[in-house]
Amino acid sequence: MNFRFQPGRITGTAGALTCVHLFLSVTGATAQQTVPLDTITVESEIGRESATGPVDGYVAQRSAAGAKTNSSLMETPQSVTVITRDQIEAQGARNVAEALRYEPGVVSETRVGDRYDSVFMRGFGGFGGNANYVHFWDGLRLPRGANYGNPSVDPYLLERIEVLRGPASILYGQNNPGGLVNLVSKRPTETPLREIMVRFGSHSRIEGGLDISGPADKDGKLLYRLIALGRKADSEVDYNTSERYLIAPSFTWRPTLGTSLTVHASYSHDPSSFYPNWLPALGTLQSNPNGPIPRRLFAGHPDFNTFNRKQATIGYEFESQLNDIWAVRQKLRYTHVDSTFKAVSVSAGGPAPQGYVAPGACGGVANLCLFRTSTHFVEQLDTVALDNQAEARFSTGALQHTVLFGLDYQWSSANAHSNNLGGPGGSVPHLNYLNPMYGTIVPPALIFATDQTRSQLGVYAQDQIKLGNWTFVLGLRHDSSDQSTQSRNINTGAISAVARPSDSAVTWRAGAVYEFENGLAPYVSYSTSFEPTLGTDHMGTPFVPTTGKQIEGGIKYQPAWFKGHFLLSVFDLRQENVLTQDSANRANPLCTAAAGFCQDQLGEVRSQGFEVSGKATPVPGLNIVASYSYTDIRVTRSPQVVGGVTLEGKVPVGAPKHTAALWADYTIPDGSLAGLGFGAGVRYVGSTYGDNINSAAMVVPAYTLMDLAVHYDLGVWGPQFKDWRLALNVHNLFDKGYVSGCASTTQCFYGLGRTVLASARFRW
Repeated sequence: MNFRFQPGRITGTAGALTCVHLFLSVTGATAQQTVPLDTITVESEIGRESATGPVDGYVAQRSAAGAKTNSSLMETPQSVTVITRDQIEAQGARNVAEALRYEPGVVSETRVGDRYDSVFMRGFGGFGGNANYVHFWDGLRLPRGANYGNPSVDPYLLERIEVLRGPASILYGQNNPGGLVNLVSKRPTETPLREIMVRFGSHSRIEGGLDISGPADKDGKLLYRLIALGRKADSEVDYNTSERYLIAPSFTWRPTLGTSLTVHASYSHDPSSFYPNWLPALGTLQSNPNGPIPRRLFAGHPDFNTFNRKQATIGYEFESQLNDIWAVRQKLRYTHVDSTFKAVSVSAGGPAPQGYVAPGACGGVANLCLFRTSTHFVEQLDTVALDNQAEARFSTGALQHTVLFGLDYQWSSANAHSNNLGGPGGSVPHLNYLNPMYGTIVPPALIFATDQTRSQLGVYAQDQIKLGNWTFVLGLRHDSSDQSTQSRNINTGAISAVARPSDSAVTWRAGAVYEFENGLAPYVSYSTSFEPTLGTDHMGTPFVPTTGKQIEGGIKYQPAWFKGHFLLSVFDLRQENVLTQDSANRANPLCTAAAGFCQDQLGEVRSQGFEVSGKATPVPGLNIVASYSYTDIRVTRSPQVVGGVTLEGKVPVGAPKHTAALWADYTIPDGSLAGLGFGAGVRYVGSTYGDNINSAAMVVPAYTLMDLAVHYDLGVWGPQFKDWRLALNVHNLFDKGYVSGCASTTQCFYGLGRTVLASARFRW
């Protein structure tokens, strides 16, 4: 049996072979067949990369994010980039948001912290209830709670992070049109792995992790992995701490060469997390005659502010190669989240400017004492995500097909007990921001119970067609979804409910890529998306889902003489049926504060721009990451008028026009300094608007930050120290003070100051 290697394939003359994931072209006397190879077997025996496995270095060549199949990035007609485990570790990322810092078209730290990971992608994002949280983990949707009970995934659990830009509903159902972030778990390995990680740093941070994996039997049919982590840290904000403990076991059973079952489980407890308070624009973004609000100021209450989250997941991934053509896969995950959120926060109140009390209540001094209110939510969330897939690989004449059929289902049930639907409650004293005396508060009573259910059922089909150097992708999907919310006043028993009839939507995409022999691959694609909305207009008519559509074109480049992946993409993206405030009908009885005021559904937002990115290892030991994005996003249709200003033509809050980043890391390969390495990076985020009308006083200035890394690989001391590594990472090297973003005149956030992290990793 003779084999020859081609990019993404192995070809040879033989009879049928059966395995999973990678593919063997078997040429017989009369026909050519394409047969999967087992991912783990191929990785260990011939060292090839899979769509979900580890990557040596920064440059991934394959991903399942863009097609749900083990596809080459060069054959995917959409912008997809991958952040590998090596890059996460080299840059010292402490959460998913920090790992996304150098990605084009993504802004991940408009509000810093480690409680949630939310992103702006191609300008689409938001704050609070409109935030675009990281939504996918191993291709299955991460749930979202009714209010604050949202899950979080620690990067220590991840093998890679994938970024898919633009609409992706054809594969994933309801989703933000800007794109999605998919987290890919570490999986059990055939090769034994033993790792201990320790990390110390700024603000009394102490952290330790354990990662062990390998075969559990002599035949290698049963593999295991166990990951554990614990950390505790203060923060640069007074009285604000972060604490996490997690354990995540997983097992893979391979009864035959073409069948595998992997079971994942995890449990994490966050007794506290860092998420800075809202602060008024006057004193942060704008000059205050009393002086700036200190970056360390805690605007909450030390005896009240709490965030406690317990999160548990269990699920599995099953796959089996039925014959030379058909393979089937099924993924399922159940998630449960318990959370308690209590906060005293700056609120709109008092005289203008908002966020401050009247001078008479603050010793006669204006704009010094903060007006605050309290919030209390106790929430539970249960959710199930399921994805069934059948994949066929076959040829019809000169056309080679990879056909994917799928049926997925998502269900979630969230309930919350809260004070006054999250509005003011209890009694909170004002706070002098230059001399904070927190006093005594009267906690708000939990008087509302909210129950929310969501479900979605989707059926999809996709065909990836190879014809010579061409790859065509065609996909079609149909979804149906239901949502309902019921709120009950615990004291009076009064019930208000918002439910909408079942929504349905058809989404589709088409794309093409041509791969030249010199490594260039121009591509073009068109894709659509949908996202259900909850609520009614002033007449009680339920809203229809928002929809998105995008045309994208670009060029990918994969050089032959060094490891690298480069991408230029140009896009035109529109979202329609966007909800806007209905100021013309605010007198209507349905337009109350409890109902969130009236909204209308006549809005449209358009995002146009381009992105350039590259990841490369041009010479051994040197890794480079570079990106630039230009995003022109504007409201192109809206009936809303604020203060006499129409929102048409305005830029949504928090969306920068320009972002850029550059990172380089070099390890000395030989000589007396062999194993010593240095890394440096610079990140630029352009100016943004902090209000909907784009007023000059609410322009958040651009900022540029620098990161630094020094590391030493101890393997040069001898083979017994192979994969032992010491590292020092410094984020925001020059301790630049800056405002990272504003959502309104009372919701501005400081960015992170200088952070120093020292870490050690030992593997054996």
